[in-house]
Parts: sequence; structure tokens; C-alpha cells
Amino acid sequence: MFSETENRSKKKGQIMKVQDYCKAMLAEVTAWKEKLEAMKKVADTYGTEQKEKILPLVGQLEQEVTTAQMRVRQLETECPSDWSPMKNELDDLFGTIGSNVDRAWRDLSPGEVGG
Repeated sequence: MFSETENRSKKKGQIMKVQDYCKAMLAEVTAWKEKLEAMKKVADTYGTEQKEKILPLVGQLEQEVTTAQMRVRQLETECPSDWSPMKNELDDLFGTIGSNVDRAWRDLSPGEVGG
């Protein structure tokens, strides 16, 4: 009986860790989406030539952010007992996307866009 209770407690702790991780990752996704919206607003102030350079990049970043969001939702829904492979994949994905969004944000308009 004790081991069953112990197992339930471990599983509950595991679920909480997954949920906490997913909550933190979704907060990051929200921050990226806000940055991308701000980038679009800044791009709207540019001429056609500059917009044609920036908007495809923003579109690509939006796709990457959506992919990351879907992967987090998948982890949240499936909640596997061993989620370390998925966590490692998400950590890598989020590191790459975060760097790409930050780089695009910096390159967009130095001095005009705060970040």
C-alpha cells in the first residue's frame, strides 16, 4: 500500500514539473509573439523595399514560434512519464528561436526599437 501511495505522489510531482515547464515555455511564446507584432508595426513604417526584406523573416519566425507552441501543447497534453527527450528537444528549439527573434529584433531598427 505504501509503495502505491509513493508512486502516485511521484507521478503527481512529475505532472506538476511538466505543467510548470509548459507554463514557463508558453510565457516565452507569448513574449515572442508580442515582439513579432511590434516588429510588424515597425515594418509598417518602412518603405516597400525594406518591408519586402523584413516581412518574410517575420513570417518565418512566426512559423517557428507556432511550431514551438504546438510542441509545448503536445507535451502538456501527453504528459509522458519520461519527458526528458521532449524537454531536451524543446530547450534546443526554444534556444534557437529565441536567438533568431532577438537577432531580428536588434537588426530591425537599431535605436528605434527597444527590447
